[in-house]
Amino acid sequence: MNDLPENDALWSLLGHARKTEPSPFFPRNVLRTVRHLSPRNAVPAHLLRWINAAAFATLLMGFSVTLLQSTRKPSIPSDLVEYFDLAAGLDQLTLVEDVTPANFVHNSL
Repeated sequence: MNDLPENDALWSLLGHARKTEPSPFFPRNVLRTVRHLSPRNAVPAHLLRWINAAAFATLLMGFSVTLLQSTRKPSIPSDLVEYFDLAAGLDQLTLVEDVTPANFVHNSL
């Protein structure tokens, strides 16, 4: 896999180079440089949460207003609505007293 032969000029030049050790403060210096390069205008995380909550509340309010202002025609024909209104009073025709076998025997005597 090595395309460069061992006797290449690059290898001989690297052989003559002096060995260097990194400074003991190298990691600290790298991190300080990275911190200085980071954008200072970044949006804080708590602000993003409030923006998301405000967007959701706005969408929910818009949906609610749309539902309340919709002018749909009723899907039930008007003559059928009259039948439903008449049937709404049918619960008054039912028995008010529970019918149990004890009441039935007592009433029949």
